[in-house]
Amino acid sequence: MRSLALNLIVAVIWLFLHEEPSLITFVIGFIIGFALLSLFRSLLASHDYVRRMIAAWAFMGVFSWAFLTACIELIRFTLFVPVKRMRPEFIIYDVSKLSRLELILLSHCVTLTPGTSTVDISEDFTRLYLHVLDCPDADAVRVSIDQTLKRGILAFTR
Repeated sequence: MRSLALNLIVAVIWLFLHEEPSLITFVIGFIIGFALLSLFRSLLASHDYVRRMIAAWAFMGVFSWAFLTACIELIRFTLFVPVKRMRPEFIIYDVSKLSRLELILLSHCVTLTPGTSTVDISEDFTRLYLHVLDCPDADAVRVSIDQTLKRGILAFTR
């Protein structure tokens, strides 16, 4: 938390050093602050903050790629696959080892990815009930979620 405060202080100082403050100036200041924190990580004890920020940006890239490929796959599926070959299915995804924040992030990311929807969360918060538009193999869907979304979320939350 201290590292985030330092990063924001550098960004605000950078913002006030310019004649016309803008969002771009603030973002540049934030990047400069992050660069200083990562450069002087051992001196400022900002290892964890730098690691989490890099992991969060990497997750945004991974999620964007997954979103883009899912959109293309959904377009291909809806335009070129006959209705009789559709294999929609409900699957259960285990989330027993996730915190509530991680569970909510994962469920929203799954829902935002075209072709999948989070239908429900179990009362004990250990399972997600998902609807998959084309599901030839439920285990492959679970592994895909594990390797992309879940791994990315855990990288910056833990």
